[in-house]
Amino acid sequence: MKKEVGIVNSNGLLKINLKNLEYNYKSLKKIVRPAKLAAVLKSNCYGLGLKEITKKLLKLKCNNFFLTSYEESIALFKLSKRSNIILLNGIINLSNDNIKNIFNKKIIPVINSYRELKKFNSFAKELNPNHKVTLHFDTGINRLGIDFNEKNKIINFCLENNINVFCVMSHLIAADEKKNKINIIQKKKFEEIISFFPKAIHTLANSNGILNFKRFNYDMVRSGGCIFGTVKSNFLKNVVELYARVLQIRIVNEEHNNFGYNGTFQSKEKKIIAIIGVGYADGYPRTLSNDSNVCFKKKKLPIIGSISMDYIIVDVSKIKYGDIKVGDWVELIGKNISLDYISKKANTIPYEILNSIGNRVKRSYID
Repeated sequence: MKKEVGIVNSNGLLKINLKNLEYNYKSLKKIVRPAKLAAVLKSNCYGLGLKEITKKLLKLKCNNFFLTSYEESIALFKLSKRSNIILLNGIINLSNDNIKNIFNKKIIPVINSYRELKKFNSFAKELNPNHKVTLHFDTGINRLGIDFNEKNKIINFCLENNINVFCVMSHLIAADEKKNKINIIQKKKFEEIISFFPKAIHTLANSNGILNFKRFNYDMVRSGGCIFGTVKSNFLKNVVELYARVLQIRIVNEEHNNFGYNGTFQSKEKKIIAIIGVGYADGYPRTLSNDSNVCFKKKKLPIIGSISMDYIIVDVSKIKYGDIKVGDWVELIGKNISLDYISKKANTIPYEILNSIGNRVKRSYID
């Protein structure tokens, strides 16, 4: 079944293969047993679409979801009222009405500071003393989370006020580096904390943690990248493919020509070029100007000139004239040009590329 979402007649197309997503989820579930596999659905499921991805995961009996924003948590609640919906940003900046809504819908806030814990408790006393929370301890990344040095204050407060701690979590700083000693240091800190919360769910491993450190699995692992195929692995399948439509084919005969803004590519040779209808406004990195390829019928064709807001210029001189036509689709990311390759070329990570793909690029779900 194919379901399309987005702007009709868009020149960009993001294909999302839900069959491959299912394969990845089931494969990961086997690997991490007996730990539970939670899905991280931040940023509209990394740009893939919260509604469609959640529906698929619910069919696969996924019951634990981590999200960043209040709005996405509410959207997910409308799709599943029985799942554990864990709000990573917590309640610190939410209005009183929104906090009450979280209690009403049994959404589980993540507590990232002592101040936030006290704020939660003041609402819990009034609304539901047994409402679940997740405690997020910073064990080394120095980002959002409870300062490790405040652990005793947090632990004592939870015990004194009978806080219903559903989950204790931390986030690995270098899970993609197997030999980095910081991972072991974080593990030791984490185990020191969870010893005070034996009945809670313990979760430390993210996507790379799942692949590289099985002993970090504990009760639950959290994955977005592995499920969506953005983490490099020898068994996970690619979930996303990005295509763009040809808007124009031109023969450039002049002896000396500039291509794109500022003439960043110049040629004295005859060129046949294709103008492709996506650009950096659609999330294709401008840093790939003169430094990447598209693929048409398994042939890689170089991008020439600066990538502009709406267009990419492609040199199609090496294929027979007439083989590529206006309206044809070329591959930007997919079976022949991997997401990992594009992200490395752009000096970034696959997550950024996915999250940058704009809303005017049509999404097509294949199941």
